[in-house]
Amino acid sequence: MQNIPWARRLKLRHLEIFLALHDEGSLTAAAARLHMTQPAMSHWLADIEEAVGHPLFARKPKFMLTAVGQVLLAHARRMLGDVQRTDSEMQAVQAGLSGRLHVGTSLPSVLVPRAIARLLEGRPEVFAEVYESNQAELMDKLSKCEIDLTVAALTAPVLNSGFACERLFFDRVQVVATQGHPLLRQASVSLEEVRNHAWILPRRSTVMREVFDSAFAAHGLPPPEPHVEANSSMRLQVLIAAGGFLSIFSGSEVNIYCSLGLIERMPMTMEIPFGEFGAIWSADRAGSLINEFLDALRKEAHLI
Repeated sequence: MQNIPWARRLKLRHLEIFLALHDEGSLTAAAARLHMTQPAMSHWLADIEEAVGHPLFARKPKFMLTAVGQVLLAHARRMLGDVQRTDSEMQAVQAGLSGRLHVGTSLPSVLVPRAIARLLEGRPEVFAEVYESNQAELMDKLSKCEIDLTVAALTAPVLNSGFACERLFFDRVQVVATQGHPLLRQASVSLEEVRNHAWILPRRSTVMREVFDSAFAAHGLPPPEPHVEANSSMRLQVLIAAGGFLSIFSGSEVNIYCSLGLIERMPMTMEIPFGEFGAIWSADRAGSLINEFLDALRKEAHLI
């Protein structure tokens, strides 16, 4: 650090202002976001560019990152993310907890809650927070150090992202209904037969919905148009309350719900592969708590 003059001058406030300017695209908008005057914002920007020794933004037609600014962007997000995480962990210690685990998931599966339960059996002093969102947002949070690990589909972009990845299980999309649905009386049911029934489906932006719709397209069929679009828990509640509808869940969920007598698996003539799912994390930031959670994920994955 002693040989990097700008690092000694850099303050967290510089990084906050730099990110605000990047996100907002103008001095006026960035100043409003941070509750500052525009002259004060200009002063801070000039100070950080003087410290770094290079322009960070091209000013016309709006604030756009220079090549040096692009380099600083990823590091600024990571550094501020680390500061936020450190503050959270210090608060956890003050509250009597020995660590905080931030987990992301983009899939409806029993794996994450079961792994957390397993971890807490041996480490009851740990605080765990789960973020549920789409895969793109979770990968962004991972790059900003806002979460420690995410469990998601191991797509080609994820595998090439530079993060550590580990396959945990292969899952399938399964069609289900509540007891008494007329199609459950058949020995086998085709995609064409289920298409015109009433449906409760995941939102179109989810991986499961994309996989489901693609299965119909592969057979030259338009996918069903649902009456309700909702997340996993809400789909189950509406399905049970309404009756007469079809829905889809991951195979790992169906095993649980069927064992409880809540739903029944539709005897489809073909399987709908959901894909490979696994853990994704930053290897250079994996401390003991992340490694313990990875171990819990591995053990629970074998039970799916």
